[in-house]
Amino acid sequence: MARTKTTKENKTVNLLDLKDGVYFDERAFGRVTPMSKQTSIFGCDEYVFKGRIHKGRCDFVGGKDLEEIIPEHLDYDHGYTLEGLAQKIFEVDNSLNIYSPYEDRTFCYINSKSNLKFIGDPRRNYELYVRVYDNAHGYKNNRWVVIWAQLPIKK
Repeated sequence: MARTKTTKENKTVNLLDLKDGVYFDERAFGRVTPMSKQTSIFGCDEYVFKGRIHKGRCDFVGGKDLEEIIPEHLDYDHGYTLEGLAQKIFEVDNSLNIYSPYEDRTFCYINSKSNLKFIGDPRRNYELYVRVYDNAHGYKNNRWVVIWAQLPIKK
């Protein structure tokens, strides 16, 4: 009889008892994973995902019943900043993507038709550090997401 191994990567989400927070939604694969919350080096909340990612469309979601896509896909001043390895393992379709060589990061200005996609190696483990910026005009709007990605640091 074969045994199955449960790993941290394969956390399950109880949709009847969702905790407040941010989740990594692998839409193309059908897996939603809660992200752990910590304080970033910048003094704001940061959400962390560690594990393998399946190729295809993905999102960060939250809110009641996970109905909020973060960032909101509006047509003005919303988007992603891809930093570190995130620039190589993610792409944003239907967006204005501007690479800043001075800062070594990519700004992706999105609209209602934009999609975040994982294009990295699905056999590798990654660490994602995600910061959500909102309240640009005095109200919560989940306007911008910064994604820093890296390979796990060997101890």
